[in-house]
Amino acid sequence: MLLLSLGLTGCWNYAEVDDMAIVAGVAIDKNEDGKLLLTAEIVDTGGSADKAQAGYKMVSLSGNTMFEIVRNMISMTGKKLFWSHAKAIIISEEVAREGLVKVIDWYSRDTETRSDVFIFVSGEKTAREVLNMKSTTEAILSFELAQMMRDEKYTNIAPAVEIWDFIDKLETSGINATAPIIHIHRKNGEQSERVAGTAVFVKDRMVGKLSGDETKTMLIVKNVLKGGVLAVDDKRGNPAYSLEIISNQTKLKHQMVDGKLQIDIRTVTKTALDEVMTPDGFLKDETLQDIEQRAAEQLQADILALIHKMQQEYDADIFGFGESLYENQPKLWDKVKDRWPEVFAGLEVSVKSKVTIQSSAKTSRAIRLGD
Repeated sequence: MLLLSLGLTGCWNYAEVDDMAIVAGVAIDKNEDGKLLLTAEIVDTGGSADKAQAGYKMVSLSGNTMFEIVRNMISMTGKKLFWSHAKAIIISEEVAREGLVKVIDWYSRDTETRSDVFIFVSGEKTAREVLNMKSTTEAILSFELAQMMRDEKYTNIAPAVEIWDFIDKLETSGINATAPIIHIHRKNGEQSERVAGTAVFVKDRMVGKLSGDETKTMLIVKNVLKGGVLAVDDKRGNPAYSLEIISNQTKLKHQMVDGKLQIDIRTVTKTALDEVMTPDGFLKDETLQDIEQRAAEQLQADILALIHKMQQEYDADIFGFGESLYENQPKLWDKVKDRWPEVFAGLEVSVKSKVTIQSSAKTSRAIRLGD
């Protein structure tokens, strides 16, 4: 019994906090010489493992490869970098447009890194300037970004993408990878981070962007929308109503007609009327059914517009139509998989959306102004 207990007295790879440089997040840019520039947000615990009491410091180094940079950073920190607490990777648009395999290949292979780190593309000139911002709710910005993405389901204007999922999309036929775009929001002399919009990739190269509203439409088509708001105009075309999305279900149906692939998209969205932006209210001019119909028509138009944009401008199947075809009709997929980009570009699409308003919060009338 004594001999057996000896193996329980410690951990073979245990390391003191003071002996490690804990990486919270990284920014990846290119320097003036065209080399990769890595900026690491290092947690400064002051000897404490409590991240709430931690500060941070930034360390930057350039090199030809990620592996080279990471190993050489030891000479700057005096400690081996510890990656298991990393939460965010921010990549400049310049690097993203040149291709990400050279950047993320090392990360996916290293045994000390985690695959659940969130990936972002910088909406600013560099990724470093985003990582250098002061956080507002957490001591460490990268931890704040991770929490922000976990809460993204409430707005759905950016996709929450972990690096394992991004790599999986790169390796999967019939779907293109996407990543959220992070910006610096400037107001009254202060700065804060804002995640809105989507970077679109063909293979590992960024080819374009989606707005926040387009991102919401993409998530609806992919059947992964968890919440958010539908803005609906009144019958005169003026912004009038905000519908909080309670749930959404999207179904796809593929069929080959006269040698051409067709896809039928059906969406059912349940909402609550959360805002009426007209002092007259809606009951005088139109019924809830009118608003539901117009919301459905707007959603149908948005879906078609986004699909056409992907077909005509980017040749990017961000919706996973090809992947869906493979999962549901593998024999049909076998006929088109070798020329899927061409098939996707010529895909005939029909959309039918249904929007229902299940409740109108606490009141069905707008605030009425006095004389």
